[in-house]
Order: sequence, then C-alpha cells, then structure tokens
Amino acid sequence: MVDRPSIRKRLCERLTVLVISLQAAFLLTLWVTPTWTPPRLKFFELIWAWMHRPTFYPLMALLAAGPVLTIVAWLHSGRHRAWLALGWLGFSFLLFKYHHERVVAMARVLWWIWMG
Repeated sequence: MVDRPSIRKRLCERLTVLVISLQAAFLLTLWVTPTWTPPRLKFFELIWAWMHRPTFYPLMALLAAGPVLTIVAWLHSGRHRAWLALGWLGFSFLLFKYHHERVVAMARVLWWIWMG
C-alpha cells in the first residue's frame, strides 16, 4: 500500500528545491550578465531589454512558476516550509542589495509590454 502523506511530503520537498533552483538561476543570470542599466527613457529601456532578452527568461519562469509552486508546497506542513521561507528571504535580500536597478528596469519593460 502506498503511503499518501510520504508521497505529498516528497512532492513538497521537490517543489521547494525547484523554487530555490529557479531563484538561483535568476540570480546567476543577473550575476553573469553586464550590469549596465539604461537611462529611464522608454525607448532606451526597450532597446536594452531587446539586447538582454535571455536575461528575462529566468525572470519569467520565476514569476510564472515561483508563487504557484510555493503555495502548493506550503500547503503541506514540514521542514521544507523553513527552506521555502529562507529561500525567498535570501533571494529577496540578494536581489534588492545587488540587482535592484536592473530588476526595476526589467519590471518596467514587462509592464509596458503587457499593458501596451
């Protein structure tokens, strides 16, 4: 007989690892790409975004899957919750400490693209 709680526990642990991997991939992408940010003019930011298009892929993966996977993993109690919380706290700290300007520029470009 299959023990359902252990299957859910393993699934939640794997989802936690996936969320932390997505966060690490995005941070790694930011660390290995040039740090130049464009001036705050729509035209230059759009050109910058076009030149750095691969940088947006990990961001989009994290924006699309990160919150959903986190919520699903959080629904089952266990030690993985602490790892999820530490992962998001550490990710947020590193993101805002070292890459704040580029993430803000990326968010503005995505806003313009989605809102027309």
